[in-house]
Amino acid sequence: MQRNSWEPEILLSGLVLIGLFQLPARIRDFSIFFAAEVSVNSWAGLFFALQLAVYFLIAGLSIHLFLRSVWVGFIGLSYTFPKGIQSQKLKYKSKFRSRIENIPALELQIIKLEKVCSSIFAICFFLMMVIIGMVWAVLVFILFIYGLGWMIEYLTGWDFINWFNPYFDLFLSWVVIIFSIDFLGLGVFRRSKYFAKVFYPFHRLIGWMTLSRIYRPVYYLFASNVPKGYVVSFLFLFLFSTIIGQKILEKRPEQSFFSKIFFFENEAGLYLFPGYYADRNEAFESQILEIPNPILKGRFLELTLKNRVSYDRLIFDNCGVKLEDMDAYKKLECVNDFFEVIVDGKSILNMDWMFYFRPEDSRKAFITYIDTEGLDMGKHSLSVRLNTEGGQVLGTVIFYKE
Repeated sequence: MQRNSWEPEILLSGLVLIGLFQLPARIRDFSIFFAAEVSVNSWAGLFFALQLAVYFLIAGLSIHLFLRSVWVGFIGLSYTFPKGIQSQKLKYKSKFRSRIENIPALELQIIKLEKVCSSIFAICFFLMMVIIGMVWAVLVFILFIYGLGWMIEYLTGWDFINWFNPYFDLFLSWVVIIFSIDFLGLGVFRRSKYFAKVFYPFHRLIGWMTLSRIYRPVYYLFASNVPKGYVVSFLFLFLFSTIIGQKILEKRPEQSFFSKIFFFENEAGLYLFPGYYADRNEAFESQILEIPNPILKGRFLELTLKNRVSYDRLIFDNCGVKLEDMDAYKKLECVNDFFEVIVDGKSILNMDWMFYFRPEDSRKAFITYIDTEGLDMGKHSLSVRLNTEGGQVLGTVIFYKE
């Protein structure tokens, strides 16, 4: 079984890679939809973590396939040239000859590559499962807190969730820090006679929540067979690359780490943000406002405003009408009162929004057409502001009228 393990390894690596290259975009699209139409809390960190797990797996499996290719090539060469490198036929002098003679035999290189490839294959899935396990644990914790909060509010009327929200990140951060120290230290708390007994029940609980039963054997195999310095260094490198990877994923395409361009800003009103325009937002698009093109050739300007769960709640509060008393016309009346459209600093009265569904990304939205007959040729700015106490501006779109 050990001799033939390379065959399923290569087959699995190839098949999994084909699917993995499609996953990051799907995860990103679902996270956008989730943040817009499912939950007020975007939980962006969880989706970033899932993307990172996929990227780690892609990188690891690509390295594994490359090294396996080298390994297969060495095996073929060992049969083709059973005598190996014959340094005497090269007739190199002194130091050059000694360097050739110090090259390990092909059989030794094949055995070493076999161990490296099998280890990389196991590490790939280990790292992926660690990240997925952490995401799963956070989801379980969030569901537990919300379930507990709803139960307490139902029984006592006390809004526990609202009380706990300010402490949520702090509590979760301390839990992550404590268990990360134990994880990176290869069980530093589990070896302590002072902490072991207290730590044990929490370790069992977190182990169940993070699905550690699946990947625990790999962790203990490396921890008990590889020098601790190498394992700890690798785990710290993994943690560091995870943090850097998340920062990279959070950056927009124009915010490159390597760019040295000084004269560039993305300040609203000074930056032609391509995400606002349907004909040029392939790389990234605005999640709120969109017009067809920065050049307006006709009289009417089409404006699409993508709806969000958070807007729904604000519209209800602003409208002051109960849900059961609302029909479709009343909903649109509330929408017209809630979103204020401003062109060149002047508010447009009597906006006529309509409901709209975007088939390209399955988003629910509002759409309207703005009469620009009174505007001069040239540059103009369009903003949308919420009719709330703070008057939040959703975005500023630049367009040019012909």
